[in-house]
Amino acid sequence: MDTESFNITSSRNRLYVWIVIGVTILLVTGLHFLTPTDQIVWHEIYQRIYYVPIIAAALLFGLKGGLAASLFTTVVYSPHIYLHWQHGHFDYSINQYAEIVIFNLVGGIMGALGDRLRRARERAEQNAEERRQAFDELQETFQQLLQAEKLSSLGELSAGIVHEVRNPLASIKGAIEILEDELSPHSPRREFSDLAKSEINRLDRLVGEFLRFARPTAPLKASVDLNALVESVVTLIEQQAASQSVTIKKDLDSAIPSVFVDAEQIRQVLLNLAMNGLQAMAPTNGHQHILTFRTFERDGSSVVEVADCGSGIEAQNISKIFDPFFTTKEKGVGLGLSIAHKIATQHGASLNIENDAGGARFRLIFARSNS
Repeated sequence: MDTESFNITSSRNRLYVWIVIGVTILLVTGLHFLTPTDQIVWHEIYQRIYYVPIIAAALLFGLKGGLAASLFTTVVYSPHIYLHWQHGHFDYSINQYAEIVIFNLVGGIMGALGDRLRRARERAEQNAEERRQAFDELQETFQQLLQAEKLSSLGELSAGIVHEVRNPLASIKGAIEILEDELSPHSPRREFSDLAKSEINRLDRLVGEFLRFARPTAPLKASVDLNALVESVVTLIEQQAASQSVTIKKDLDSAIPSVFVDAEQIRQVLLNLAMNGLQAMAPTNGHQHILTFRTFERDGSSVVEVADCGSGIEAQNISKIFDPFFTTKEKGVGLGLSIAHKIATQHGASLNIENDAGGARFRLIFARSNS
């Protein structure tokens, strides 16, 4: 049974415990009334049993609980002393009244101890929760530092690769254009030269992506309306979304404050997230996919959320989703989300992902200092 299923502070369980304590006290009192007065040993035993429910109430419910149980014991036990002991065994009845005083002393002392134990337990639970939160924050910071180190190392490597690849590409393209001069306009071999130039152009665009990843331009920051950025991205992707039968849904907070960012770079981030969402939602007959954009404030931060209705990210890939060159797509390069993450980091923002029942959900979070 877990802690939540049996919580002593819940009203129902408190009632059950009080019923058990009250019934125990009444049962012991009933034994006193039913046991003849000549069997003093049994009466002594019953008196000691009273301490069990009193101490239990004190430890579970504190000072008020301990005194409540001891006072209840006083009320139900006193008639037995008066009726059975005071007239025929006056000296023994004085001893019983003294025992009642001890009941209340024990209830008060143990109740005070119970309150101290409860406060100590609450402090321990609070400290444990604070340590857990600190550990989670430390883990998140470590992951961000690890990601930044990966991006930095691979950025330097990519810059070198771009330099070494682009020069030979330019030479190859120039050589093909020279060879084309010797071909007639209707020569069937022109098909091969056009194909070669097309592939060279594709490679040039690819190394250009590497270069943008390796040496991103410094952001030119200005005050920007996040909702306007979202609207501009929606305009860019709505034709692609329509061709995939994807409905774009917007839930924008009109009161969200502006942020101090490079509008073009943040637009690129949101566009990458949107295109990633569209690619995750393959067209299906009879099923309407939705790509949702949300803006809202949370804990003093401005948040832009992009959520799709795809299959989500496999659990083993969550930690690698922003790694350079990691992709689950057949023709993907694996730089789009890495570039988005790098831009977010340059702006002092955070970019994270989580799965939900309907697909993947990306959140771009700007701290209040960015506003």
